[in-house]
Amino acid sequence: MQKKYTTFLLGILLSVFGVQNLFAQTQTNPDYDLEYRKWRITLFPPLSTNGVEAPAYTARYSINLLWGYHGGLDGAEIGGLVNYNKHYAHGFQLAGLANATGGDMLGLNIAGLANIAHNDISGVQGAGLFNYAGNELQGIQAAGLLNFSKESSSGIQFAGIGNSSTGDLEGLQFSGVFNTSWEDISGVQGSGAFNMARGSVEGLQVTGGLNFAGEEISGLQVAGLGNIAMDDIEGLMVSSAFNFAGKDGSGLLISGGINYANNLEGVVISGGANIARELEGLQFAGILNASKKATGLQIGLINYAEEFEGVPIGMISLYGNGRKNFDVRYSDGGFTDIGITLGTYRVYNTALFGYNTLLDRDVYRLGLAVGLEKNISDSFERLSSETLFVNQEISYLHHFEEDFSRKTNAIWSYKFLVGNRFASGFSMYAGPSFNMQVSRVSEASDYTWYSLWSPEWKGRQYRFWAGFTVGIRLFKQKKMKPFREVIHNWDNGKPDWEIEW
Repeated sequence: MQKKYTTFLLGILLSVFGVQNLFAQTQTNPDYDLEYRKWRITLFPPLSTNGVEAPAYTARYSINLLWGYHGGLDGAEIGGLVNYNKHYAHGFQLAGLANATGGDMLGLNIAGLANIAHNDISGVQGAGLFNYAGNELQGIQAAGLLNFSKESSSGIQFAGIGNSSTGDLEGLQFSGVFNTSWEDISGVQGSGAFNMARGSVEGLQVTGGLNFAGEEISGLQVAGLGNIAMDDIEGLMVSSAFNFAGKDGSGLLISGGINYANNLEGVVISGGANIARELEGLQFAGILNASKKATGLQIGLINYAEEFEGVPIGMISLYGNGRKNFDVRYSDGGFTDIGITLGTYRVYNTALFGYNTLLDRDVYRLGLAVGLEKNISDSFERLSSETLFVNQEISYLHHFEEDFSRKTNAIWSYKFLVGNRFASGFSMYAGPSFNMQVSRVSEASDYTWYSLWSPEWKGRQYRFWAGFTVGIRLFKQKKMKPFREVIHNWDNGKPDWEIEW
């Protein structure tokens, strides 16, 4: 039996070395000074048709029964374990473990574990663990763990854990955990945890965790946690927790928690807070809009700025250059309300608390009014006065009896109030109101003295009527210029706006 094995091994050696003349060279590769042979067969180095001189040869067709070590490849190569080419591999490679080269790898390369190139990788590469390039990675790469390049990556990369590059990351990258770049990221990136670049991030990035850029972020970013840029954020940013910019943020920023930047501009929406040194545009916050300076439309439970120009809507809109008034008013049905009136001198918000003094039971109400103050001449052109004004106001008031209840029991009102400022800190006003009540409380009908129309629909009672409101307002107030004086200085058809909000 041992004699048979010895004879078999000698046969292999003789056949391997004996067939070298059948695979004789026909040309050379001038780039690497390699000899060319159309075919080569290798058991393992140096048992090959090129023997110990295999690193000096390239071939069109290469078969490595276990593993092969050659100079280059210009065609197709199949290896049981490893295909290794010292200078380059151009073409098709299939290996049970790895395809590797000391130079470039170009073409279609499939390996059970890894594709490794000391220089560039380009084409289509598939590996069970990773694709590694010492320089650039280009084309389509799929790996069970990692696609990595020491310079730039571009094209389409899929990885079970991550795509990483010490240069730029560009193109379409998907990974189960991360996409990272030491320079810029651009294109379309999707990851389960984070997309991160020391430089800029640009394009479409989607992650379950974090999009991070050491410089700018621009484009469309969707993050389960947050988008962070140490420089500017620009474009459409959507996150469940926060959008953060070390400098400016602009575009459409949507966050379930906080939008923060030195300057925020555009449409800024958050479930929690919008915070910036300057806010400009449309700001919507579930709790707080806060800035040193703000312009535009602000909607939030609390709006705060040292200086504000625009339209505020909120329970509390506190501005350093705005109004801070206290109101007491009485309306039809017997309700007396007290209110804190904040906002600008043009547009104000009033937080109201009221009690019905005519009913034989305790009925309370809480609500919010948003109003616009104008000079009297804006509504009545023939009247001219610096002290007469008009307030047009829309209010919502929720009513409850004895103890607070969230049961539907509300009155919506539009009020047209005419008033006079007797001094900078005191005014009186009165006017009609047009009201709609929506309630599921049967006793709510006696909140009003009468009704013009009282339908019922889906368990709700509706009442419509015209009423009145009278009240006084305390603390600093300003006269409002007529709007026709606000818009002036038409110069070559271009208006100069000087609206005092």
